[in-house]
Amino acid sequence: MVFIHGGCFFSGTGSPFLYGGDFLAENDVVFVGINYRLSVEGFLCLGIKEAPGNAGLKDQIAALKWIQENIEAFGGNPNDVTLFGESAGAVSTSLMILSSAATGLFHKAILQSGSSLAPWALQHDPIGAASALVRKLGYNTKDPKEIHSILASKTPKEILNVIRKYEDKFCLAEKDLFVPCVEKPLEGVEPVVTEYPADIIRSGNYTKVPMIIGYTDKEGIYFVGADYGTSIKNNSDEINPLNTLQSDLDFPSELDKNCTAEVIKRHYFSSYKENLILNMVDLYSDVHIKFPLVLESELYAMTTDQPIYYYLFRYDGLRNMPKIISGFWNVVQGASHADELFYLFKPHGFPLLHAAEKHMISRMVTMWTNFAKYTDPTPYPSRLTPFRWRPSRQANPRALIIDSRVSVAPLWEEASVKLWNDTYNKYRRKHYGAQQFHYYDHLVSFNSFH
Repeated sequence: MVFIHGGCFFSGTGSPFLYGGDFLAENDVVFVGINYRLSVEGFLCLGIKEAPGNAGLKDQIAALKWIQENIEAFGGNPNDVTLFGESAGAVSTSLMILSSAATGLFHKAILQSGSSLAPWALQHDPIGAASALVRKLGYNTKDPKEIHSILASKTPKEILNVIRKYEDKFCLAEKDLFVPCVEKPLEGVEPVVTEYPADIIRSGNYTKVPMIIGYTDKEGIYFVGADYGTSIKNNSDEINPLNTLQSDLDFPSELDKNCTAEVIKRHYFSSYKENLILNMVDLYSDVHIKFPLVLESELYAMTTDQPIYYYLFRYDGLRNMPKIISGFWNVVQGASHADELFYLFKPHGFPLLHAAEKHMISRMVTMWTNFAKYTDPTPYPSRLTPFRWRPSRQANPRALIIDSRVSVAPLWEEASVKLWNDTYNKYRRKHYGAQQFHYYDHLVSFNSFH
């Protein structure tokens, strides 16, 4: 089982400090955590040989190739590799599925709370992002060669001091971050991402493997906590509807832009509440994680014959560390972005309660490792899994609800999916895959949500 860590392609590590694989290894799998170059070192995309883009993704492919060549020495099987990731790691896993450069390097995949169709998953203007960086260093140019020369002349410390200023902003809404890009064809350079992800999935020209796909019920807690704390007063200036519009949307007029912003604001903030923080949590959850994964999973369901298992993690326990750190402990029921990770991993960098959550840890680890070993998270009934988690059908997308009591329910909520579906059908940037949503009106069966 090979794990790709998250961190908005900006930070993070695959080390045991956060992602100790102890629990997984106890279930007879070989666990591998990998690192890859991040931020400008990993995702400077200038469309020239010196910086073609996606170096971080190429690091991931190099790690997968190393595993193919060496994992037998550690008791592993190079012909049975499960690739999984969370947040930016899930985006990376998705891009590995879609890249011909990674063909044959893995055989199953798990996407946790991240999609290559998310507004933050690809850099829509990589030259603009690089130009903004050198401008902060005191230069004004959009010439790729000049940008590369400037950055090459700076020390890592000089560049990092400028980049760290981005940390003051919510990373998923920061348009100048360095993240994956669609690469320009260059002689002698093997690309990783050559087309827009939705176009690739729709074409069916990708690595078709069994998958687990899912997210937490309150994804936005982690991000909203960083931006706003735990309180937003009604009628606050902080609720600017224009801030809800993502960088992968393009409007033909200011009227369209303002009208769309008002529709979104009415959907999420119409009811009077003294504290609107949970409304903001729902908004962040839907636009950054849930809707992109809904769309990606539906496109897969249309184009693959492999099983797809959906989940919704909403367990609220003592190891929900991102929720606790965000200040939302006892504020709202449910699970934040990345909360499920601490029921799969044993962080070596800081102690977490183990005994009190042993049952949920064992259940999560058993399902994830069963999928890796048997291509089925619940191949037989047991004390930990006295239920069957079945792959979902396209016409009736159902998810396993992972909570104190396990149940089955629709993965997504109809009204929010329809809102974002309509918005993106009308206004998604054309250069971001002009036809990728052409069939989406036929993909989601809204009747199945009732």
